[in-house]
Amino acid sequence: MKPLVLLDSSIYVFRAYFSIPASFQAPDGQVINAVYGYTQFLLDLLAHNPRFISAAFDESLISCYRNRIYPEYKVNRDLPDENLTFQLARCQEITRLLGIHNICLYDYEADDIIGSVQKKFGLPTTIVSRDKDLGQLLGDDDELWDFASDQRLGPSEVAVKFGVHPYQIADFLALAGDAVDNIPGAPGIGAKTAAALLGQFSSIDGIYEAIEQIPDMGLRGARKVQKILQAHEETIRMFQEITRIHTDIEIDVSLDDLRVTPLEPDALARFCDEMGFGERIRDRMGLGREAT
Repeated sequence: MKPLVLLDSSIYVFRAYFSIPASFQAPDGQVINAVYGYTQFLLDLLAHNPRFISAAFDESLISCYRNRIYPEYKVNRDLPDENLTFQLARCQEITRLLGIHNICLYDYEADDIIGSVQKKFGLPTTIVSRDKDLGQLLGDDDELWDFASDQRLGPSEVAVKFGVHPYQIADFLALAGDAVDNIPGAPGIGAKTAAALLGQFSSIDGIYEAIEQIPDMGLRGARKVQKILQAHEETIRMFQEITRIHTDIEIDVSLDDLRVTPLEPDALARFCDEMGFGERIRDRMGLGREAT
């Protein structure tokens, strides 16, 4: 892996929650399928011996600054119920107990945390996520790693997959929309048209600076596209602010904080007892046989 590993934790918590049966329960009856799957994932990741690592969590689906700009942002997603809220908290706890630095912020999402930590240290980075939005953070020496499928994308692979360069992804989503985050984009501007516009004009700013040239670019329905862009500029600019990852959050962290710290055997053992984890996970943590 690259020297700096930045983990989009919430994605892997939710992946475990929806893919592992709810029959995984703690001794007190709490469903702990997400905690179990996420813990296994962390142990798999740590087996790659990351040099510096930080995990970013989403504090809330509806509390970040994007919801203040556009209240419909992510309203298509269900809020965590009581059990999932419990499991999210325990996933943060096991991240800490395994010695992994982690951050969550009320006003910003995990993407913004990842972007800000990456910019702060300026090291070649592996971003562990399956979120396409994070592709916009990739420089020449970075990669986006979907750990579950073991798919790694560098800047050139992102360009092939999405039809635009990494630095254009935010503008691409603002134009074409992003159904996952409930961003409709510009009406009638699909992915192909958005990619063509950005290929010609580089950015949304470039499009509006040269908007009179659109009818001459050979695009099908070019005059209609021009009128749509003119009529919806304010909304498109708003979506641009939402889709762009912020990389200037002040985060009080040193590079040394991102080293994996020694495990806390007693605290890990208590956690395993509370979750009802058996010998498989305990052995992977170096805890030996399950306590009786």
